[in-house]
Amino acid sequence: MILSMLPESGRVLGIDVGYSPKRRTTAFCSLSWTKDHIGWSDFSATSDPICRERALLGVKGSDEPQFISVAIDGPLRPDLQECCEYRTAERLLSRGAFQKRGKPGQTNAASGPQLHKHATLLAKMVLQHCELGIAKMPFSVSTVAVYEAFPNLFLGVLCPEREYPQRPSKGRGWTDCLFPLVASRLNDLVRTLLPDRSFNTVANVSGHEPIAALTCALTALAAGAGECVAVGAATDGYIVLPPLACWGMSAEGDRWAERELREIVRRLSRIKTAPSHPRIYDGGELLL
Repeated sequence: MILSMLPESGRVLGIDVGYSPKRRTTAFCSLSWTKDHIGWSDFSATSDPICRERALLGVKGSDEPQFISVAIDGPLRPDLQECCEYRTAERLLSRGAFQKRGKPGQTNAASGPQLHKHATLLAKMVLQHCELGIAKMPFSVSTVAVYEAFPNLFLGVLCPEREYPQRPSKGRGWTDCLFPLVASRLNDLVRTLLPDRSFNTVANVSGHEPIAALTCALTALAAGAGECVAVGAATDGYIVLPPLACWGMSAEGDRWAERELREIVRRLSRIKTAPSHPRIYDGGELLL
């Protein structure tokens, strides 16, 4: 049984990071709740700092309570340090079955440095303009509750192995393919973390950026509740995933993603030249 640390009313923030100077590919989603209802709202922006600031202030609102936590889709290092390297979380989630199921890119390659730069800038902007709750989980990147999201696999680990889609065709991403397959499971997650409240089904959300931003907000909700899995290392950061109890099953009746992670951690832990020791948290406790 999940015992959430969330208060009777509150809100969290999710940010899908984009860096286009012309298109509104950065999306902000505020998920809020009272004792009776759950809702969310979103704003979007280009990479222009003024445009982003306006969107953030729009989703923040005036005279609104603090965000309990924020989750940002982009590489974040502890204390928001900027350093482009192949991180432990990326190594863990790029092996085994994850190789062909929406693995994270490397912070030190391709678009990784840009994504890391903009995720860090957005995290600092949130710290500048918003009041955040104190971090209750050991895998926050700050003393306040700032977490790293990765929508591809937040959705992916919810999906039963036999239902997992093939690699998306050009023009579609993993998040877009997985979202309709696990929308009902996301609804179940919301009901579990925030029971006895009404809300519109998440399946009504459409468009890549709104879907990704909502998934980031759900990541922040799970982290704020203390009910999530975090994969990575203390030296270079963690990626936050849904609660283990929600993960999809394999044909053999086990959680396929947990099976893969246990084997990957076992193998990486035996490599003496590995840059850092891989860890997996289940809530606030070490799972591996």
